[in-house]
This record gives sequence, C-alpha cells and structure tokens, in this order.
Amino acid sequence: MTAASHPRLVRLLLVVLLTSVVGTIPLSARADELPARTSELPSPPSADEAVSWEAEGTTATLDHVAEAVRATRLHERGLTGRGIGVALIDTGVAPVVGLTDVVHGPDISLDSQAEQAQHYDVYGHGTHLAGIITSDRQDAPGLAPDATLLSVKVGAYNGAVDVSQVIAGIDWVVQHREEHNIRVLVLAYGTDSTQDPLVDPLSHAVETAWHNGITVVTAAGNDGQVRDSLVNPATNPWVIAVGAVDTQGTRRVSDDTVATFSPAGTPARGPDVLAPGVGMVSARVPGGYLDTTFPEAQRPGDLFRGNGTSQAAAVVGAGVALMLEDNPSLTPDDVKARIVDGSKVLRQDGTGEAPGMLNLTQARTSDVIGAQVHLLSSGSGTLEGARGSYHLLGDSPLTGEQDIFGQPFDSVVWAAEATALTSWDGGTWNNTEWTGWGWDGWGWDIAEWTGTTWDGWGWDGWGWDGWGWDGWGWDGWGWDGTQWD
Repeated sequence: MTAASHPRLVRLLLVVLLTSVVGTIPLSARADELPARTSELPSPPSADEAVSWEAEGTTATLDHVAEAVRATRLHERGLTGRGIGVALIDTGVAPVVGLTDVVHGPDISLDSQAEQAQHYDVYGHGTHLAGIITSDRQDAPGLAPDATLLSVKVGAYNGAVDVSQVIAGIDWVVQHREEHNIRVLVLAYGTDSTQDPLVDPLSHAVETAWHNGITVVTAAGNDGQVRDSLVNPATNPWVIAVGAVDTQGTRRVSDDTVATFSPAGTPARGPDVLAPGVGMVSARVPGGYLDTTFPEAQRPGDLFRGNGTSQAAAVVGAGVALMLEDNPSLTPDDVKARIVDGSKVLRQDGTGEAPGMLNLTQARTSDVIGAQVHLLSSGSGTLEGARGSYHLLGDSPLTGEQDIFGQPFDSVVWAAEATALTSWDGGTWNNTEWTGWGWDGWGWDIAEWTGTTWDGWGWDGWGWDGWGWDGWGWDGWGWDGTQWD
C-alpha cells in the first residue's frame, strides 16, 4: 500500500514531517530554522510532564556528573567504555553533534512506516539519554564516550508505545548481543503494573537478558511523590534499579538529596543505587517535541536540561560500561554487587539502609563476588497485567492478550521462546513480521510493515519511567486494518 492510495496515511505522514523529522535536518540547524508545529498537533503536555523538563534548579553538566560519580578517576586510567556495547531501548537517537556514530538496531516503533523518521528520535528522550552515555562532544562528554551505543527504537515521535514493543525490543537485543559485544542494557521504560514479577512478561524479558550476560539497568520511576513502589520492570529483583539524587551542583556527596520524584521503594523491592538525575544537561533534538514544547529547558550549544530516574539510569549504564572495559570477566551479578558495595550512603539518611550514591572508584576496586539468589520468573502472566494502566490508544485502547498488530499473545509460548533465544526469527516476532531483513552489523534496511498498517496513534497514561508521555491523543484517528477484541 502506498501513501497516495491512503489519504489518511498521507495526512499522518505530513504531520510527522512537519514536526521536524531529524533525519532531514542538518546538524547545524537551529530550532528557529525548523518548520513550525502545526495546529494538528496534540494539546499541551500535563503538569507532570513539565516537571521532567523544568528550567529551574540544579544545573548538572556532564563534566560535573562525571566528577560526582567519580567516573573522572576511571577516565584518568584510560577507561572510556571502548569495546563495550550499550543497548538503549527508547525513542531512538537523533544524529546531533556528539552522537553521529550511533549504531541503529531495528526500528519497531510506530514511526517505522514513515521512511524519514525511521530510527531517528523526533521526541528527544532517547537522544538526551544517549548524550549522557556516549556523547563525544568536548563540551558535553558522555561518561563512556567510546562505548558502542546501539539504539533500538520503540517509542514514536509523540512517545506512543506498547509494552509488547518493549518486550520485542529486549528480545532482539538478547538474541543479537554478540554483535557489538552488547554487555549493558539501559531501559527507562516503566509501567505501574502490580503483576508479580515472577510471572510478568516484561519482567521475564529483562531477567532473560540478565541471565545471558547483559547487565540490565532500569529506571526506578518518577512518581515518588505519589507512591513508594518502583515501576515495572525495575521491580524485578535481579536487575539494577536506579533512583535519582540532586547533587546540588557540587562534587561532594554530603549535600546530595534524594530527588522528590524518586520512589523510596517498598520492603519487598527498593532502588539498588542512586545517581544524578536532577538538572541533567545533555543533547537535545532541535525542533523535536521536547525542544519545541519546553524551550525554557534549552541550554546553549544545542543542549537541554532534564530531570528523571531515566537520566540516572543512563549514568549508571555508562558507569557499568567503564567497569566492564576494565574487567570484562565480570558477570551482571558481580557488577551489581560491586556497585552496591561501593556506593556512598547519603548523610541525610544516616541509617545505612537506603541505597547509596554511585561511586565508580569504589565499585571498580571492590572485590565482592556477586551471587544473587532469587526465584526464576516464568513469564506466564498477562500482557495486559504488564501494561498496568498504560494503554496505547486508537479508536479504542489496545488491551488484552494481543500485541500492536492484534496478534494473540500466548505468554507461556513466548516465555519459552524468549528463554531459548528463539522469539525472533529474522524480522518476525510473535508470528508477525515486525521489521525487514538486512541487519549487517551497522544498520537495518527497514521494509514496510506487513499484515497491518497503523493509521494514527496516541498515548494514554504515563510510561518511560513513570511519567513524561501523558495525555496524547488524536481526534478522529483510529486503528485501521485490525479489529480489537
């Protein structure tokens, strides 16, 4: 099917292009040179989303963050993450200054039907995190600038995503971990699911990555002012759950405070470590959604200020890359144990029971051997349970045991395939072709989606670590080609 044969698809593609598809923007482009947002774009973001990109408060440059977590000490020893692959499952990465050598895995987002949007971040979230991890620009260097960043895009230009896409993305990373030596996975996605991690499919996906040698770093969530519990899949006890601190703009830990949005956790599961997550200044996408919606968060040099446990997770993910470059024999359990052992308890807590601040010097010199003992998950729970209250919207919400193509999802069958590393067969996942063939180690030649073509989308609720993608929807749009049961 061509765009010309489907007028509503033409309208959608025009909206995508008019919101500044980054793949067509020169790297030197400024926001005021880009196309204006159209009147067809969704309503302004909620107050909760605005908190993530507020303009006031601490300014944490990446040089400062490197000092605060003692990454600078590892840099002085020549450690830069070289040879370590870090997978980032997010909204893609734009080819902005400092991030022009990112490796792009499959684009399984709803943007993938628009050629100029494939792989590229037109929202801004993934690019911001990528800058923290591996930017090579001198004025805003990532903490692991020589690590190989592999971007798997699941979030669309407006943040739209379903948990089935995230699970598929994790499965893909696990099955392709030997390409580019993927040893770290940074995942800032989270739902408010209360499903037991022992059966939850999203939890099983990250656990499978962990048991296949990938250190999974997850955001704890941003709704700490509302509830204590972590988001799914940070609730999985094997992975590293990261909370956020406000460094107050200083190198010392004695004045650091836990960010108000960072959840404290419950007796059953809390954050494993804290890292800077307030006032983080990193790469921005000129003309992207965040850039045009929150201009007050812009900083000189095409940089952007953001808050969240997403950013804190990116810091820890980069730190893990440094540790693995120094000692490639470390297992994920070893990495977690040494990060926890080397963390610095905040003076404000004083009990020694709360998670400590990441200290990479102490983590590197720790000789603790990791040996976690937890029950293994089955993944036999429901996809709907994994979503919690977060649902992708068409004419009706995407609910129940079906993926974004409307294909039935059998969690027992999927979990067995994921564990056996057979859930992806070429470009097919869950009996549908999600992406084209053509992976050659450096990129994908994306084919059109087969079986179903999506015609519009929306986002209802929070996601990507608890907030920040709220209230999107399109009047008069719906899901074409699929019947939702």
